[in-house]
Amino acid sequence: MNRPGGLHARHELLASNAVVLDAAARTHVGMVRKVNEDSLIAQHPVFFVADGMGGHEAGDLASAAAVRAFEVLAGSTTKLRPADVDAAIELARGAVSAIAEQTERGAGCTLTGIVLVEHAGEPCWYVVNIGDSRVYEHSGTSLMQLTLDHSLQAELRASGNPNAAAAPRNVITRALGSEDSRHDAWLIPVTTGSRMLLCSDGLTTEVSDEQIRAVLTVGGRPDAVAEELVRLACASGGRDNVTVVVVDTVSGLDPQDAEDFGATADDTIEVTRPVRR
Repeated sequence: MNRPGGLHARHELLASNAVVLDAAARTHVGMVRKVNEDSLIAQHPVFFVADGMGGHEAGDLASAAAVRAFEVLAGSTTKLRPADVDAAIELARGAVSAIAEQTERGAGCTLTGIVLVEHAGEPCWYVVNIGDSRVYEHSGTSLMQLTLDHSLQAELRASGNPNAAAAPRNVITRALGSEDSRHDAWLIPVTTGSRMLLCSDGLTTEVSDEQIRAVLTVGGRPDAVAEELVRLACASGGRDNVTVVVVDTVSGLDPQDAEDFGATADDTIEVTRPVRR
C-alpha cells in the first residue's frame, strides 16, 4: 500500500497544564479515489478531522478551510475555554460557506474533533461533531463511540425504524456548507491512560469497531496505531479517503477524579451525551 505522507507522519510528545499527550495522525487517499478530500489538524491542543462531501465541487477545499479555522488555537499556551472553540467553529462555518458560494453545486464537509480546554478548573476534552466522522474513546480494553453520526441511517436507527439498515449510510443530515450545520458539543475529563481516536468514515466503513478496538488495545504507540488502522482500511478495499488521529493521555486526571468530575457536572455541559446547538 502507499504510505501516507506530509505532516501526517508527525509524532510528538506534548505537555500543557500538567496534561501530557502523545499524538499521531495519518491520512491516505485510499485505493480507489484520485483526490484526498480529507483534511486534519493535529497540533496541541487542537485535533480535528474534516471529510469533504462527496459529489460536491471543491470538497477538498472545504475540508481544508474548515480545519484551517482552528489554526488560531493551535500551539496555544493559554488555557482555552469552550467559547474559544465555538468561535473557531463559526470561522469554519463562514470559510466553508464562502467556498460553497463560489461553486455551482455547493461544497461542504464534516467536522469532528477534540480540543483540550479548562472547565471548572479541570482539564477537559471539548468534543465537537458535525456529520459522520467520529470520535472514539478507548480505555483499558473497552471502546466507546462518543459522537453520534449525523446520517440518515443513524437517525432512522435511533428512531427505531425497521428499514434503517437499508438506508444508505453516506446520506449526511448535517455538514458545514449544508442547510443544517449545527454542531454537537460536550465535555469529558482528560483521563490518564485514555486513548482518543478521531477518524473519517473511510476507516469505519472498512474496519469494524471490534477490529478498531483490537488495534487500539495492542497497537503500541500512537504512530504505529494510526499506521495500522490506515493499512487495514486500505487492505479492506480503501473505497474512500481514510484519515485517523490518535491521541493518548500520558498524564491527566486520575480516573477516580474523572468520576467525581462527572458526578458534579450539575448544570454544565453533560459529560457523555452530545448537546444539540
